[in-house]
Amino acid sequence: MAKKLLLSLDYVPEFDFEVIGIFSSLRDYRLCFELNRAMGLNFCRTPDLQVILDKNGVLGEFTTYFVLSENSEELYLVANRCSNGHFIPEMKQTDYFLVIKNRSRYTTIPDVLETLKNIRNLSSAQQIELSALKSAENFILLEPVQQK
Repeated sequence: MAKKLLLSLDYVPEFDFEVIGIFSSLRDYRLCFELNRAMGLNFCRTPDLQVILDKNGVLGEFTTYFVLSENSEELYLVANRCSNGHFIPEMKQTDYFLVIKNRSRYTTIPDVLETLKNIRNLSSAQQIELSALKSAENFILLEPVQQK
């Protein structure tokens, strides 16, 4: 009788971006307006991000905004809710995620959090520890929109 060989793969993804969870009752376009004003940016709406939410193939479409900063940082604002579910199901209380890719040395997370806390009608903002999320790989789907 042949022995069975059981192999296991330990996969720990490494993320090269920062994520801030935003708690706010503001609509997405109003939050973008406030972010643009507070941070000196110009968020633009991009096509909705489509994500398969479960094993049955239920598709969720999440509102997404994008801006490329002066320091070549890619910033995304992603809604956590849609009619079919949540972008990050483990964080159902979070309304939006601010994703910062290619963070420059001039941008620090505490400074961004302080700026966010000064926005009216924004309840709270906190840095998200990605290693604690099972669905953190959803953030990898964010890609900059190519301008023509």
